[in-house]
Amino acid sequence: MKRLLPNRSTQTRVSHLDHPLGEVRVQRKSIRHLYLRLDPADGSLRVNAPRRVSDRAVQAFVTSRAGWIEEQRRKLASRPPVITEGQLPDRLHLFGEAHALVWQDDSTPRGRVRREPGTIHVRSAGGEQAQALLREHCRREFRGVLDHRVPHWADHMALPRPETRIRRMRSRWGTCNIQARRIWLNLELVRLPVEAIDLVIVHELAHLIERRHNARFYGVMDDAYPDWRRWESTLTEYGIIGL
Repeated sequence: MKRLLPNRSTQTRVSHLDHPLGEVRVQRKSIRHLYLRLDPADGSLRVNAPRRVSDRAVQAFVTSRAGWIEEQRRKLASRPPVITEGQLPDRLHLFGEAHALVWQDDSTPRGRVRREPGTIHVRSAGGEQAQALLREHCRREFRGVLDHRVPHWADHMALPRPETRIRRMRSRWGTCNIQARRIWLNLELVRLPVEAIDLVIVHELAHLIERRHNARFYGVMDDAYPDWRRWESTLTEYGIIGL
């Protein structure tokens, strides 16, 4: 099989700009518009820009979004807690619904998780076992939803059902391996309403039809899930992670 060399026009360039609102990481790509997002870890600024847009234009774009940036940083500061190492949060959002977390000591080797309306009980020896039990519970719950929603949307879009995998990602809700027809979805999506999860699923499936984020791609999105823009703001509110 002939090996394809990388096309320089598809490669990206990364630079950093100083701005009163903080350092801006700029990634220049073969796109038509400027896009701004915040890193969910620390609220830092990330901009995707067309290749020929100047640094001055990028800075002006960030300035024009100052109000939005401050609003998103406030939401980020008060967002539902993420399941992270070394922390035992007192609440967790599961499919958009808040649940109190009740941590209970249990000397048995395996421990267990029990979910009831509004509450999740985690019985464990504490520490790392408690974290692992909760994460595994969330993964099972998420897998159960994906096993239903991914086939639903693939059939709706007249696509072969792709392989679907779950992993934790810092800066993406999902990714798509077009050649392998495989999509990866971020475990943190388990915190969001199912309608927002549907948006990410449809987005990744749309890449199996159109690789680029162009008019055809968004036409596929509109045809498959006309209400997707409504749920885009929910992704921002819960984590400010890119697609």
